[in-house]
Amino acid sequence: KWFVSEGTRDYFKGVQEKNTAVYEEWQKTYAAWSEANPELAKELEAAIADDVMPAEEMIKAIPATEASAEATRVSGNKAIQEVAKLVPNYISGSADLHGSCRNYIEDGGNFGAGFDKSYAGKNLYFGIREHAMGSILNGIAYHGIFKASGSTFAVFVDYFRPTIRVAALAELGRVSYVLTHDSIGVGEDGPTHQPVETVSGLRVFPNLDVWRPSDAEETVASFVSSVTRKEGPTALIFSRQNMDQNDAVDYMERREGALKGAYIAKKETEDLDLIILATGSEVQHALKAAADLPGARVVSMPCMSVYERQSDDYKESVLPSSCTKRIAMEAGVSGLWYKYASKVVGVDRFGFSAPGDIVMSELGMTPENLSEQIASMN
Repeated sequence: KWFVSEGTRDYFKGVQEKNTAVYEEWQKTYAAWSEANPELAKELEAAIADDVMPAEEMIKAIPATEASAEATRVSGNKAIQEVAKLVPNYISGSADLHGSCRNYIEDGGNFGAGFDKSYAGKNLYFGIREHAMGSILNGIAYHGIFKASGSTFAVFVDYFRPTIRVAALAELGRVSYVLTHDSIGVGEDGPTHQPVETVSGLRVFPNLDVWRPSDAEETVASFVSSVTRKEGPTALIFSRQNMDQNDAVDYMERREGALKGAYIAKKETEDLDLIILATGSEVQHALKAAADLPGARVVSMPCMSVYERQSDDYKESVLPSSCTKRIAMEAGVSGLWYKYASKVVGVDRFGFSAPGDIVMSELGMTPENLSEQIASMN
């Protein structure tokens, strides 16, 4: 038992009465403001409740990109503008890399005081402080009104890895990360800036969705998923290098398929005898390698964890257990892909400094090398 003096009881009784009075006065103020500003009140209440348009509807509300070959960081810049219109409580910032990561919300204003900033701004300048950025994003999520993303180069993710772990552990679905310059395709900056282990290192986090889209339409789907997911944070992995658009598949079919984590990017025209899995910039190589293989199916897998949450029937329809001849390709370490394929064309070493296309070619990230590897399979 604990002894609580009458004086202490009287003090806290007064505090309770005071707080009740303050709360009731605030409720009156808020009710009056809500009546005078019904649309703003509706927007605020939706933000607090995390009431957002479902992903399946949001992808339909965003026009087709009609993109030509481009980097997914460029595709992401277009996607974030559309998402910001549909999710008014979405804000984004960067660790001093807005110009490279391309996540600046146009006409959103800059957050802060002084210069051209105001506290109505939607673009945050975190400075070269990745760990602080991750911590601030978590704080924004805990506060419970805004959805927030922060950007930097993918290779710098280790600077704020502990904050990502907290976000995943605490199920902070309002948080996402825009991580660009996704692979050895970075090029001349060399191995210090070429992430090879980074994407897989993020994928092993429980409750973190890691997206590496292969074209502009998959990028739309990944961005939409990042602002509609409520169970945990999302990492968006975007490229510096250009990549082809898979226009042989309807844009909405690509978006809908991507929302399921993996889908058939090219269906076999004869009996299925080979499945080629790929993600990001390697999907274009898989499509080229499969062009003259009528029994080959190409599966684009932008997000492993989302695919794993699909029904057994859906997963079997994409990766039928009857087809065991499978090969995967990604410009990164190969380990995780052996869950889906018996052979993997990956990059299990650090890169080197040269133009991105040369690094990719020298380390086997080409359709020609993929075709050679397929030919070597029994």
